[in-house]
Amino acid sequence: MADGPIRTDAMESLHRTVAVLSGTVFLVMIGISIILPALPQYGLELGATPFLVGLLVGALPAARLVLDLPSGAFGDRFGNRRVMQIGLIIIATTSALAVVAFNYWVLLGARIAEGVGSAFYITSSLATLARRVPRERRGRYMSLYVNALLIGQIIGPVIGGFVVVQFGLRAPFAVYALMALVGMLLITFGLRPSRGKDEKTAVDFAAVRRLLRDPSYVLVSLGVMGTFFVPSGLITTVIPLFIFYNWAVDQTTAAALTGVLISINAVASLITMYPSGWLADRIGRKTPFVASLLLAGLISPFLYFTQDLPTAILVMFAYGLALGLHGPLAAWATDLTPPEIMGTSMGLYRTLGDLGFLLGPLVLAAMVQLTLAGGQVTITPFLVASIWVVASGALLLFARDPAGEARRKTSAVGQPGNSG
Repeated sequence: MADGPIRTDAMESLHRTVAVLSGTVFLVMIGISIILPALPQYGLELGATPFLVGLLVGALPAARLVLDLPSGAFGDRFGNRRVMQIGLIIIATTSALAVVAFNYWVLLGARIAEGVGSAFYITSSLATLARRVPRERRGRYMSLYVNALLIGQIIGPVIGGFVVVQFGLRAPFAVYALMALVGMLLITFGLRPSRGKDEKTAVDFAAVRRLLRDPSYVLVSLGVMGTFFVPSGLITTVIPLFIFYNWAVDQTTAAALTGVLISINAVASLITMYPSGWLADRIGRKTPFVASLLLAGLISPFLYFTQDLPTAILVMFAYGLALGLHGPLAAWATDLTPPEIMGTSMGLYRTLGDLGFLLGPLVLAAMVQLTLAGGQVTITPFLVASIWVVASGALLLFARDPAGEARRKTSAVGQPGNSG
């Protein structure tokens, strides 16, 4: 049979799971991406400094940083489907609250609460996908999932820019609430319930220690930190401020232009994401991931020299191609994880990744505020981002790559003279 030992009914269940999870993350990413162009400008409108704008962007991963590990344990205990439902309801509620925020601190509180829902949803979604997809197919199926995410990122910013122009900086948050509700319904009616364990709900610290004793797992997580550092710090924090301060446009125009550039970046990432996942299944995870980070580090400073939308589109497109080369980020971490602690692993993976997601906007927004010259953003935050991702890529060279090792062993066995 074409699928070997994998039964037809199992494949149908697998395809359904991938389709539902990919469809839901598509909707959620539309919502997230809709608010990204508006968020920094919304913060500035409410009186935030550049650093406080970075804090606003970093508030969501800050909450996730605390809750990612417990979220993995909750998924193991109560079932990932239920935890995803709760997370999406929280996201919808807090997004609705952001619509009526009357000062910066209310908006910040809504963002922190949104991070709670995001931790529940994302960790359980990844754990479900990782558990149900066999290792030899993990790269391509996770690439489908990530591609759905990227398509949401492509559509969302453009819609977000249009919504801001037509209805104001608050309106994208209402659309995000609606997307989260639709996603919750899709999970409820489209995904088979998962069984939890009849055990107390707790973080499995023994499993955490087991994972952290693996240097390769730690190095891969540090590489993921570097990858998250760039989108949250440079693309969604520095670039909107750069456009507003350096291009001398109003906040509505800055949000619209930011939406275009984020979409261009996502389109380019989509072009290289699936081929990279396919390649990673054949040669291993290391080469595409390291190449992605090194190229992103080389391109980062060139974003500073863009002075209008056409030149920014060219550089952002090249940047997206480089970022997409890393393929599905979670695939390497799951390769290094024993199946029985996959939920805890995804929680730890998200915790370390969200640390990069938090540090990106905080560090780079601080660089913007500290180095503003003549009311304009300097090259400093772009250089800091470049150094960060290059260092992350260099660390990955020392990580073990089980997928690559397995492929090399298979190739060696298949060579003449090695059959017996």
